Amino acid sequence: MALERKDLRLKLDPDDHAGLALLAEADEMELGAWAERVLISVIRRRVHAALILSTKARKLGIDGKPIPAEE
Repeated sequence: MALERKDLRLKLDPDDHAGLALLAEADEMELGAWAERVLISVIRRRVHAALILSTKARKLGIDGKPIPAEE
């Protein structure tokens, strides 16, 4: 059984919305489908990069301890 997809709502300035519409039209896609494709690509790339950095930091002994507060 697949998990239910989550909904997302956002607002864009008119110029950005027009640009989005042009890009979606150029790729012959609906606005929502085009935006979803691009957003998923960014999410997956950024999460993957974060995981790689975390692994490298752990190997270097960087454990993410918080910086002590100044006195």
